[in-house]
Amino acid sequence: MKRDETTLFKDTYLPLQPAMQRMAESLLGNEDDAADVVQDCFVALWNDRERLASVASAEAWCITLVKRRCVDVLRKRRPTKQIDERTLALADEDCTAAEERLQLALRLLDRLPERQAQAVRLRHFDALDTPAIAHHMAISEGNVYTLLSRAYSSLKQMILKYENQ
Repeated sequence: MKRDETTLFKDTYLPLQPAMQRMAESLLGNEDDAADVVQDCFVALWNDRERLASVASAEAWCITLVKRRCVDVLRKRRPTKQIDERTLALADEDCTAAEERLQLALRLLDRLPERQAQAVRLRHFDALDTPAIAHHMAISEGNVYTLLSRAYSSLKQMILKYENQ
């Protein structure tokens, strides 16, 4: 164990405990479970302390770690269902309805002006954030917001028109 690893851990990571605790509590809704998750995160951080010096943002690293551990806890809490034929039939109907909604969305998206449609596709199909869309389209972030706002407004009007038919 190196002295600077211990110092880095104490000086950089331990002070993040309150923020990690708040995040875990907000996700789990239980103070005790949140404390367990944070403790598990600190154990994982300590066990991986050799790599901590190369982490660009300690806070982002810790919050991401807490979120992932909370998701694991929530998955374990989720009750399992017995799947029967009726449940499978309902799931098939849901998939069909979802597929129909997706096809409608794609048709309506094709009716938008090209730049608006491109911005929506980059946001929702490529999962890009605003700065990445701006870079990809070679426009400012403000223009991205404008394109998306106009696209959403147009799509809303088209959907309402479609539903009233």
